[in-house]
Amino acid sequence: MPAHEDRYLAYADGACHGNPGTGGWGVVIAAPDGSRIELNGHGGHTTNNQMEITAAIEALRAIPPGARVILRSDSQYVINTMSRGWKRNANLDLWRDLDAEAAMRKVTFEWVRGHAGDQLNERADTLATMGAKGHLLERKPEAAMPASMLLPGETMLKCVACGGEFIGSRAGEKFCNHARCQRRARGA
Repeated sequence: MPAHEDRYLAYADGACHGNPGTGGWGVVIAAPDGSRIELNGHGGHTTNNQMEITAAIEALRAIPPGARVILRSDSQYVINTMSRGWKRNANLDLWRDLDAEAAMRKVTFEWVRGHAGDQLNERADTLATMGAKGHLLERKPEAAMPASMLLPGETMLKCVACGGEFIGSRAGEKFCNHARCQRRARGA
């Protein structure tokens, strides 16, 4: 049995047109059952480092809690901060999110050289570049939550920042509770 057969293998990459500028992130996940998941997203006024961290966060969010994961990135900033204790001077909100996601899984962080022929890393890079240009992959709809599970006054809403569904109860609520969406809601 290959050593990684029971683990998820995730590649995460960020991109930014200008730094700061318009950003994007891309993720490719090879699941233990052989299936593959591809995700990408867009960031407004952001930095390359913020998109690199966001890609790692989104990769882990797409993997079930408790799973064993090898997360690969060509960002030494992400890999060395998570595995070698590099000091965190900026992006503290994103590092908190990444720490929280990593704590729910058994994650090994590995650096991979960028643009060196690793097909999954190259695909994550392509997805990140697409995201930076606003070209997002179509996400498969999740099963709708039955109305019987909603509390009085709650309704299912769609986040205008990420497109994900969330449960809301306030009139005019437009943003889910993810940190990146809340930053956009608050004009950051």
